[in-house]
Amino acid sequence: MDSSLGLALSAKSSPVSLSAASYESGFALANNAKDSTEMQHSGVSLSTRERTIVLLMGHGLTNKMIARQLSIAPETVKSHAKSIFWKLTVQTRAQAVYRASALGLL
Repeated sequence: MDSSLGLALSAKSSPVSLSAASYESGFALANNAKDSTEMQHSGVSLSTRERTIVLLMGHGLTNKMIARQLSIAPETVKSHAKSIFWKLTVQTRAQAVYRASALGLL
């Protein structure tokens, strides 16, 4: 796990939790995707929520853990993941993270 984003294991519970600062950093990374002209060249565009989810996937969080972090249902994360896979034309979480990164979406 990349400690630069401040992911830390909680001693009281097993889910991974993000500090407020690192949570904002995660959103900042997702929001600071390459400018829209570069994203248009790649032909791929992810919503802010999708970029956040793929970023958290890259840190090894499961759908259930992501759902807890974002206060949404695990089924909603699964729906976003399917959309991410379709948009990035990939079949696995690792491929999604790699492709999103390679396209400058993270």
